[in-house]
Amino acid sequence: MASWTIRCMALIMVIEVLILGGRSQVSGQEECGNLVGLGVLFGCQNFIEKEKPKVAPSADCCKALKSIGMECTCKLITKEIEQIISMEKLVYVAGACGQPIPQGTYCGSYKVPATP
Repeated sequence: MASWTIRCMALIMVIEVLILGGRSQVSGQEECGNLVGLGVLFGCQNFIEKEKPKVAPSADCCKALKSIGMECTCKLITKEIEQIISMEKLVYVAGACGQPIPQGTYCGSYKVPATP
């Protein structure tokens, strides 16, 4: 339980740095709105954390993802966020929610591979 709390707090701190830090840090913040795009990370946190098992996302996670869109979310993913979340799980969740990220697309620095 303690490690989950630490990861949760770390994710929150990284997101706060993005929100409160210089807006030029992340390409696309102005078009997408940093609070809105990063909402996917909060709404789907239990499904994209590295330490969590790969499971189908909840209806609430999918609702958040659909209202925000993966294009904006991917523009806001930084290396710091990539250290906390599993990009493979994020791609899986996006697809499971009907918002697939096309192969070859960059989500943060992660290039979405071709599906087998």
